[in-house]
This record gives sequence, structure tokens and C-alpha cells, in this order.
Amino acid sequence: MDIQLRLLNLWRYKLQEIIQKLRKAKQSHKRWVSYASALIEGIPIEKDQVPINYTDCEFGSWYYGDGQALSGLREFKEIEDSHSQLHTLYMQIFALLFNEKKHSLFSKLVGKASKVDEQNKLEAKRKFKQLDLVSKTIVEKLDVLESKLKNMADDEIQKLA
Repeated sequence: MDIQLRLLNLWRYKLQEIIQKLRKAKQSHKRWVSYASALIEGIPIEKDQVPINYTDCEFGSWYYGDGQALSGLREFKEIEDSHSQLHTLYMQIFALLFNEKKHSLFSKLVGKASKVDEQNKLEAKRKFKQLDLVSKTIVEKLDVLESKLKNMADDEIQKLA
């Protein structure tokens, strides 16, 4: 087998690895969105499911790590802003549900504290609808990116290496 064919096979193998990591990152993203939904429903979450910086989540680790092999692709670059927006919304949901405000004894007695909590929950649900739309956009962009990778010509694959 000549050296060019070996290199091409190696690049194709690397491309398959990239696609597998992209799929894993997409699944991680979907799990992350389910954590925000769980918060709103009052389901306890683990410490590693609490919202964090968009570069530190499992998806972000892929995007700013192994995913950088795709940084020359427009389809890859289009994901970043949406991913950052998703984390901002998740932080807002978390803050609405867990930032305790001090209420006077009088407001507690007349039920204002629970009303504020209900308002926060409604606002969190509204923000989750936004988060869900952003998430769907990210998944669509990831699907487009995966499709592009699967349909790359040999010379395009070599540019990724």
C-alpha cells in the first residue's frame, strides 16, 4: 500500500473518531438541558449538574478541546454563541429557583414569600422555553456539522488533519 493511501485511511479513521466525539458531545448537551428541566420540576440534581461556565461543561470541554479540529468550518463556529446563550439562560433559571430573598415576617404571614416563589417558578419555565429553543438550534447545527463531515471529500478530510 502506498504512503498516500495509508495517510488517507488514517485521516478517514480520524474523521470517524471526530464524528463519534461530536455525537457524544451532543448527547452530553441534551442531558444538560434535561437538568434544567429537572430543576424546574423540583427534582434534585447532583453538584456536577449545576450550571457552570459554558467552557467547563462536558460539551464545552469537547468544543474547546477535541472539537477545535473543526474550528475552520463555518458550521462549527456557528455553535459557540448559541451554546453561551444556553448557559446564560440556565444560570438565570438556577438563580430564579435558588436565590433566597429575605422576606419580612409580615410578608411571610400574608403569603407573599410563596407568591414570589411561584412567580420565580413561572419565570423559570418561561426561560426554559427559551433555553429549549436554543438547545434545538444547537442540535440542528450539530446535525448539519455531522452531515458535512460525513460527506467530506478526501481533500477536505486532509485539511482537518
